[in-house]
Amino acid sequence: MAMTHPHDNIRVGAITFVYSVTKRGWVFPGLSVIRNPLKAQRLAE
Repeated sequence: MAMTHPHDNIRVGAITFVYSVTKRGWVFPGLSVIRNPLKAQRLAE
């Protein structure tokens, strides 16, 4: 599934990183938040 909006969830394989509206970024394991969509996509791969 491709990202059609800048705040979509990022899915790579069976892993999905959810976008948090309150934290304005993607929540990764360990509760770290990445706000740059390109960096989030790269880390998900």
